[in-house]
Amino acid sequence: MARRYPNQPRRHLGRRPDNRPSGAANGHGPRPPGFSHAAMRLLFDAVLPMKGKQFYNQATTGLVVGLGLGGAMVGGSWAGPAGAAIGLGVGDTAGEAFVERLRYYRR
Repeated sequence: MARRYPNQPRRHLGRRPDNRPSGAANGHGPRPPGFSHAAMRLLFDAVLPMKGKQFYNQATTGLVVGLGLGGAMVGGSWAGPAGAAIGLGVGDTAGEAFVERLRYYRR
């Protein structure tokens, strides 16, 4: 019987052999800590009103709403109330596309 994909190497099922030592064993040691000091967490907890992910999600929601309101103001100045409704839709759509494309909204 012919192989399914003859130009690809064969798959070997099972666990990969452990031929690489861990980071601590080969002289690299543990990963270094971040740039901020460990005591900065207390300051961040006091300054930020909520946890980091919730804060950034709320900030990106404000960005989308702000772009929508900006679009509504521009549309309203050009075409009155109908233009404001269209501008709100265009601004919200542009804001959502911007946030999704750059992956600012964290899940």
